[in-house]
Amino acid sequence: MTVHQAQLPDPRKSRAVLVGVSEYTTLEGLPGVENNIATLHEAMTDPELWGLPAEHCVALLNPASPDEVLDVVHQAASEATDALLFYYAGHGLLDNRLELYLALPGADNDRLYRAVRYDDIRREVVGTALSCYGKVVLLDCCYSGRALQGGMGGSVDDLADQARVDGTYLMTATAETRKALAPPGERYTAFTGALVDKLTRGLPDGPALLDMETLFHHMKADLQARHFPVPQQRSRNDGRAIALVRNRWGIGQRAPVERPRVEQRVLPQMPKGFEASLRHRPVDMYAVVQELRARRQDELAQQVLAACAATRPDQEVAAIVGLLRRSGATTDVVNVLATAGRREPDDVLRIVNALHDTDLPSEASLLIREAGHGAVGDAAALAHLLQEHGRAGDLVELLDAALDSAQASSSLIDLVNALWVAGLRDEVDSLIERTVTKLPASAVLALADELRSVGREETAFGLYAASAEAVASRPPEVAAQLCHAMIEAGRTADGDRLAQAIIDRTTVSREVLEVALAFWSVGQEGLAERVLSRAAEVLSNADVITLVAELRARELDDAAHRFCLRGMVSRSARSIQEIIAALRDEGWPVLAKELLEGTAAQAPPRTVVDLLRLCSTGDRQRVLRVSSEREQHDVAQLMKILAAVHPAIAREFADRVMTKFTTGNEMVPVIFQGLDEQAKEQMLASIVETGDGPGLVTLLNGLSAADAKHLMFLTVRSGPAKFLSVECEMAENPSRSRESTLGLLLGQPVTRLAELIKGLLPASNGKYYVDALLSEVAEPGRGFPAIAQEVTFLFDEDEEMVGRLLLHKALAGRSANDLASFVHALRIEGRPVVLAAVAAWVKETYDRVGATDGILRQIGLAEYASRRSLFGKRGKD
Repeated sequence: MTVHQAQLPDPRKSRAVLVGVSEYTTLEGLPGVENNIATLHEAMTDPELWGLPAEHCVALLNPASPDEVLDVVHQAASEATDALLFYYAGHGLLDNRLELYLALPGADNDRLYRAVRYDDIRREVVGTALSCYGKVVLLDCCYSGRALQGGMGGSVDDLADQARVDGTYLMTATAETRKALAPPGERYTAFTGALVDKLTRGLPDGPALLDMETLFHHMKADLQARHFPVPQQRSRNDGRAIALVRNRWGIGQRAPVERPRVEQRVLPQMPKGFEASLRHRPVDMYAVVQELRARRQDELAQQVLAACAATRPDQEVAAIVGLLRRSGATTDVVNVLATAGRREPDDVLRIVNALHDTDLPSEASLLIREAGHGAVGDAAALAHLLQEHGRAGDLVELLDAALDSAQASSSLIDLVNALWVAGLRDEVDSLIERTVTKLPASAVLALADELRSVGREETAFGLYAASAEAVASRPPEVAAQLCHAMIEAGRTADGDRLAQAIIDRTTVSREVLEVALAFWSVGQEGLAERVLSRAAEVLSNADVITLVAELRARELDDAAHRFCLRGMVSRSARSIQEIIAALRDEGWPVLAKELLEGTAAQAPPRTVVDLLRLCSTGDRQRVLRVSSEREQHDVAQLMKILAAVHPAIAREFADRVMTKFTTGNEMVPVIFQGLDEQAKEQMLASIVETGDGPGLVTLLNGLSAADAKHLMFLTVRSGPAKFLSVECEMAENPSRSRESTLGLLLGQPVTRLAELIKGLLPASNGKYYVDALLSEVAEPGRGFPAIAQEVTFLFDEDEEMVGRLLLHKALAGRSANDLASFVHALRIEGRPVVLAAVAAWVKETYDRVGATDGILRQIGLAEYASRRSLFGKRGKD
């Protein structure tokens, strides 16, 4: 642990306000408070201690009104640039919201308006004294046991928790009755009396400057010894290292060092008649012991041996132990060391040294452990000595033994406090770290509670986090409040770990409700929502409905809605359907509808698909409508799954999606991945009908090559205007186009050729595109059989005009041999009308040169040659 070096604040830049109320109109008077104020004012202005100028230390005894107090505090907070001290002694009151009030003379539970609200003091300390290095608040308040009950859990930690000031140090008396606060006959109240004693007398062997934590632990030890309620402390940002006074004990000539207080002890005495055994040599003394045992006087023998262990000098005790070890008297060794371990800590250390010097290290370790099992004050004093002598190994062994003993006797916090008073801060932290592995969870929690009660929150929170499962078994309101405190203190990870342990224990609706309400009550809405999130996953359908009813009964309708929605999202479609039906049966149809729609919007796609197959027609329409508006990835997944398991619903879903998006939306290409050709055709046609040139070009770039060609085909088919808008957009912005207009037109299936050509011919550049399309289909490299099949197909489909255009493109420029091959391929297809069209083309093409009949015969179409020409030729010959 790093302890920051305290520095005394500059009295010229510091301020103190001391407020005390000794006389009350209706509440009992506190006469000791007058002495509190006078002595503290003297101490704060004493040059040997702090030396505040009198005008910088304002004492208000029995102030008349809250304004009088707040005006003084505000002025002090405004002027202080180094340190600010606020002290109050009097009655503490709590209102019905458990806010703390500092009672002035005319105040009581019915007249809180005559008291100072502590939050107003806190606001001045925090918000006004922004330049202060250290801010210290000391509250010596009494308050009734009833005032501690209620939402704060009835713990004495509550006052300190309320009064905590961020970036400061706070110490409170936590007394619950007037007697505890101001014992009869005492000059001061109990808390302030202990404070004044340490300030004015100082601490033996204490630091030169008394930091607040050192003061706290010494005050706590004194008050505990006098059976007064112990104080509490809270600090943030090293507030506990703030020092306001010098250690008076260290001013001038230092008195002898005072060791930690040791316990009074009663050690065994030598039985009468055997006093000489205290002076005998070890061997002679042990002979007496053996003789007594031989005469069956075992108890008397044990008394002689114990008296020697308790009173003989260190070297002689070591010699006795050595003799017993050599004699094999193991039981006697243990008994002697157990008795020696109860001696004064200085004696124990000397015996330990003697055992080491006589080569008995195991016995020295056993003696250390026996001393650790003694009173905590003795253990702390011996630990202090071991630390001074650099005996680190022995110190660890002693503290481990003391830890075991303190656990058994339920005095862990006494041990910790005793070690703190002894100045063993680092050793305490190390001991606590080992505690987690050595103690059962219940003991660790008890220690954590005690540490927190004395302001060691950081250490306590670490123990709580290490025992999160045990903390989670506490009442929900207690565990939730602890989570909140850890998170507020910046221990977010530890608080989260504890919260998760609490949440994991909730398995039925009643537990879920209690834990969620507890988190809500301390302002941890996020943790309450996590409770509901997990419950949505693990509760049965019946418990879900029960919890919804409980939440709605408490007017937590929004929470009920969120809880149900989480339940829907994580459950199966069958379970979702059953819960929605149950909600309707309970008379909550609107909630059922909202949850159905929420499920459609958030549940995994597979769950939505299963739900679509289960729900009624009306519910299916709601699910389709909402799910069609989901993110692109989800819509794609839904489309893919639906297309595989329910094509009819897939087409219905696609129609809904298309009503939501324009042609420029990236969703369309994604949806196409899950559609069959018929659905694609319908969707693309709808897009072309509503889209414009820029939008269609954008979509063309996003579709696959095949789908892009399909879209271009539909664009042409829709008419010249639509095609022209796309063509112009691609020509004007070639960088936006993945492919040219012609590239998208080429490569189309022959089934689309007729409509493409008829759609392109009226366009301004239509003939260019038609010629390119025909040239592509009529390309000789494709082979005459393929061309013949496509020509025949067009004629068969009553597309004779387009068929003739393709036929003419296929025939033009061919040699007689090519034409003969083409005719042969056409004869195989068996369509005379196509052959007649070829003959007609030949006659039209070659009639001018008078070679028509010859060509027809040459290419295999002799039946279409003229008979007159044939006979005339023969007659002439």
